[in-house]
Amino acid sequence: MFFNMKSFLKITLLLVLSSVVTSIISCKKDEVKPNDGKPVIYYIRSTNPEVSDSLLVGTFMGSLIAIVGDNLGDTKQIWFNDQLATLNPTYITNKTILVNVPSTVPSTVTSKIRMVFGDGSELLHDFSINIPAPVISGTKSEYVPDGGTVILYGDFFFEPKVFFAEDLQAEILSLTKTELHVKVPAGATPGNIIVRTNFGTARSSFIFRDNRNVLLDYDGKNHETWTAPIVNSPLDPCAGNYAFFKHAADGAWMWTNELTMQYWAPRGRGNVPVATGSINDLVLKFEANVPIEWKDVRMEIFFGPFAEDHGRDAPGTVFARWRPWKSGPYKTEGWVTISIPLTEFKYGKDDADDNENGTTSISNLNSLTNVTMMLFGPAAGPNPVQIAIDNVRIVQK
Repeated sequence: MFFNMKSFLKITLLLVLSSVVTSIISCKKDEVKPNDGKPVIYYIRSTNPEVSDSLLVGTFMGSLIAIVGDNLGDTKQIWFNDQLATLNPTYITNKTILVNVPSTVPSTVTSKIRMVFGDGSELLHDFSINIPAPVISGTKSEYVPDGGTVILYGDFFFEPKVFFAEDLQAEILSLTKTELHVKVPAGATPGNIIVRTNFGTARSSFIFRDNRNVLLDYDGKNHETWTAPIVNSPLDPCAGNYAFFKHAADGAWMWTNELTMQYWAPRGRGNVPVATGSINDLVLKFEANVPIEWKDVRMEIFFGPFAEDHGRDAPGTVFARWRPWKSGPYKTEGWVTISIPLTEFKYGKDDADDNENGTTSISNLNSLTNVTMMLFGPAAGPNPVQIAIDNVRIVQK
């Protein structure tokens, strides 16, 4: 009988592989013991492919998770704490359920998943929902009078309490997960605003009624009186008097007193720089109220040296261009806080209107004491304009 060594090796290899596979199947059967058809959860994992091999014992609200087990096909309800999840039958099988964790904050925290099946039976599984601390990302206006409404933007405002400086608690007028309307309490003073929930505390990066380095407040720190008039009407003030730019038909390159606000340090606080430090760390802020649509003509803002002169035509003058109407007519609902980083002061006097990058920057902030804001530039045609300005300041970002 002819002996074929190659055939013998093939048969031997097949027998070894068969033995290994049988051993693996037997091992898996031993690991997953029969449960008499009862539902069981083996583990929970993320649906994110990058971390899908990591098992979860908890996750954040709104996360999509995969529940892996056996006999899960008759699942009718899934509760996370006391919040009912929305189920899609397409994503329910005997082995796996894909489900989004509810985004509503629970009233009662059990740190369990509760599954309800068609026959009324239930299955509990330990699983915690991580609820983030509140976040304050900004505010509509940093200056609001006592009794007025501060609007806070952020996230995770779950049953919050709001406090002004000196731990002065405020009344909450309305709220969503991402927006808080708060009544300013009587006697509120400058400081950070604090939002507290059962899940953490947030402190605003901005200062309410920021009183640092205020250059102009129009209640004592004033500009040249023959430029934009100082008034306290017809608009409701945000902090006393304000400068009011107003013209019935503002057009291209119109240099008029009522559309110009010039502060000359020799007649003001003296030879003191508008700010000190790096322009990378500083921002020009002011409150603005634009009651009618602003459609054209940019506002130029620039600083000048210690002199009784606007300095627009002086060599080296660097401009910022405030043009909120570029994406469409601009109008505010009351007062808003405007922030312009000093790095946005980057235009020379003769830079083209369509040059978005600018050609220069502020090189010596310590030499600049004067401030000018003026509506001046190209325009498609004349339009009415009304812009109120208050609390001009330069502060840290």
